[in-house]
Amino acid sequence: MADPEEVPRFHGVEADKYWYGLLSGERGTGLAKLFRRVPRAPRCKLCQAPFSGPLTPLFRLAGFRRWSLNQQLCRVCVNGIEKVKGGTEIPMSLLFADVRGSTTLAERMSPADFTASLDEFFEIAFDAVDSEDGVVDHIVGDGVMAMWVPGFVGPEHPGRALAAGRKLVSQAANLASSFPVGVGVHTGIGFAGVVGMPGSYDFTVLGDVPNTAARLGSAALGGELAMSDAVAKAAGVETASLERRYLDLKGKSDLFLAWIERPSRSVIPVNPRGAT
Repeated sequence: MADPEEVPRFHGVEADKYWYGLLSGERGTGLAKLFRRVPRAPRCKLCQAPFSGPLTPLFRLAGFRRWSLNQQLCRVCVNGIEKVKGGTEIPMSLLFADVRGSTTLAERMSPADFTASLDEFFEIAFDAVDSEDGVVDHIVGDGVMAMWVPGFVGPEHPGRALAAGRKLVSQAANLASSFPVGVGVHTGIGFAGVVGMPGSYDFTVLGDVPNTAARLGSAALGGELAMSDAVAKAAGVETASLERRYLDLKGKSDLFLAWIERPSRSVIPVNPRGAT
């Protein structure tokens, strides 16, 4: 058993308990209710401190500035992670979206046009995620991974991730470049926290849940949203009218049940980042 004096602590709380309280929403941040009254977005997903607006200089002076490792969290909320690296296993929902046939598309377009179209896809993806209070975990090539945890959105995280996926697919269908985008959404217990080495820490999610979400997204065809049965049940989705598809996902010993939606082309309103 570790010496109590050697147990990593953050704000006087053991590191693992601190992270669980923060990311599960049980501990929360005491300033969130106050900061929510400031009518300005974007804001920190944890404490709700605004990142823009007339009061921004005061918030920055107090340390509530964007964290360099994840622009959707503020420095105060993650202050001290250089000394207390850690995280916790919690319920979470993940979304993965990427462009289908990007190699072929790149061959048919000039580098400048391809880059501009890809940036347009990323803009839509970020806005869809942000509109449902998710956090973009990382970008890999032409793909985007986003997370929802109870500490950000409460217990309704499966429905929020699914809503973001629907918006993303619908909006991508309206792209002038017609990038075919596939989306996967999954929910379950995973690890969320800070990993890495000094000087290169990252706030991220790990485990089977994000891996499965990525594989679901890769298995979805252009214009499709593939949700796991766990997401469908957690979000109360009526699956009678959806396509049932059993997927052979890498790392899974059995075929994986997914429900396929094809959101119609539409103009679902998504607030641009920085809008009030």
